[in-house]
Amino acid sequence: MCSLGLIAAACGDDGGRAAPASSSGTAGSGASGSAATTTTLTPKRGGTITISEFSAAGGLDPAKIGNSGTTGGNTALAIYDTLMGYNPLTGKYYGRTAQSLEATNADFTSWTLKLKPGIKFGDGTDYNGEAVKFSIERESKEGTAGPRTQLQTFVDTITVVDPLTVTFKLKLGWAGFPSLLTGLPGVVYSPTQFAKVGDPVKFNLDPGPANAGPFNVKSYKPGESLELVRNPNYYGGDVYLDGIKFVVLGSATANVDSLTTNGIQAAFLLDAAAIKKLVDGGFVKNASVATPGNVIAMNAGEVPCKGGQPSVCAGKADGETAIVKTATSDIRVRKAVVAAIDPKVINERAYQGAASPSSSFFAGNPWDPKVEGPKYDPEAAKKLVAEAKAAGWDGKIRILASNAPDAQAWAQAVAAQLGAVGMTPDVDTTKTTAVIVPQVQLQRDYDLVTFAYAVLGDADSAYPGLVAAFGSKDKRYGYGNAEMDAAIDLMRVADTDAKRTAAFKKFTEIFNRDAPGAIITPLDYALVYSAKLQGVQRSAQSEFHFDKAWLNQ
Repeated sequence: MCSLGLIAAACGDDGGRAAPASSSGTAGSGASGSAATTTTLTPKRGGTITISEFSAAGGLDPAKIGNSGTTGGNTALAIYDTLMGYNPLTGKYYGRTAQSLEATNADFTSWTLKLKPGIKFGDGTDYNGEAVKFSIERESKEGTAGPRTQLQTFVDTITVVDPLTVTFKLKLGWAGFPSLLTGLPGVVYSPTQFAKVGDPVKFNLDPGPANAGPFNVKSYKPGESLELVRNPNYYGGDVYLDGIKFVVLGSATANVDSLTTNGIQAAFLLDAAAIKKLVDGGFVKNASVATPGNVIAMNAGEVPCKGGQPSVCAGKADGETAIVKTATSDIRVRKAVVAAIDPKVINERAYQGAASPSSSFFAGNPWDPKVEGPKYDPEAAKKLVAEAKAAGWDGKIRILASNAPDAQAWAQAVAAQLGAVGMTPDVDTTKTTAVIVPQVQLQRDYDLVTFAYAVLGDADSAYPGLVAAFGSKDKRYGYGNAEMDAAIDLMRVADTDAKRTAAFKKFTEIFNRDAPGAIITPLDYALVYSAKLQGVQRSAQSEFHFDKAWLNQ
């Protein structure tokens, strides 16, 4: 979940923008108002920091770790490093363990990866093409849902040309392919050590010297803490910190309290009010902007059937479309919801005024096409409600949010505005997020739900993220059509800033017309830390590298 008890459509696995055609390609700045990592101070060696993660990693096996800073990705980067990195200040990709990654044809279906020479895993074996092939192919079979799905969607074959050269043949050309290798699909580990451990369950708890990243594992207590120490043989030169301890404190309040008392030195936060409070108190915010970070997702009612699921698909063939009758399957009701909602009111009630409310889909994104979002217009909403009622709608509409206090405040604010235009809201804030997720994504049993599409302004995954959400194949929210498919596909091949912006513009125009959701606000996915902590490098997927981080003590 991404904030406000949210169910995140893309958080942890998707998000992003379109990518350069190579690791050295240009792109617009992805700084998004975040802290730069550059400094004129001389780095100092020593010291250990404690970081509170948004949620715990699923273990130490890369195949069990989510592909985001919200789902344990930071621990994977600290232990194993990645093939590629992304610099949000320049908008460029760069090689980390890779020397280069280049598209070798015009349709982006062929890519060549060159590795830096001389890198060794902790067990003394070579970091080579065979290790790359082994790690990525295992991720595509056994990884968590996001990276596994993306690898299966895009990668056809991986060929080891020589120890330092690997080629990728893609099933579907993608200009943004380098972004995939900045996260978990780009995490490589020793096949020899994996085989030596022998049991994936044991490897997940103690991988031993399988890594080549800046830190080695000192101790791991699942659900409690992960302690890392400097890797003295790191290929990337001196690692300044003695170590890092990762914990999960849970609530935003606990993180704020611990940061202000120096119990921890950094925390991954999505709570806009907490972030603002810390920044106002002198802490540093290093953030990816999720656009949109909060939406009212609406169930448009169309469900592609697979394996007879959900229940409405009983007796239907795979690929056949079933219809779930919801209030929001009527576009007049969806448009009425959009017109009835004032994002500023939601900001005040749910975010204590700390967010930057906007009804525009890409507000805050580096490639914002500046397409104006729908206007708050309660009179227009009343007319649409009257039309829908005249056609047989009873006016009832279900609002679903988790039982977290801020989510409850969100739901009540939405309900009040919908009630004011003649709807009869039925609010359900009794469930946990874990219960709501399958209700929304599997049973499709809802009208409105608080969600986050979370297209991150520093990741090259706008295409896979949005095709999963609004493509006609999956129809995650019961909505999709050929025209939207074509608009999203423009993102897949966009390799210049102008093409990215044009693709986003076309998508936004269709989204505004069809109203599959009501946009509330962009939100920061932020690592907030003490001003004494220097050299933290943000990459894609709201993940961070700490190999050059240091304490100015």
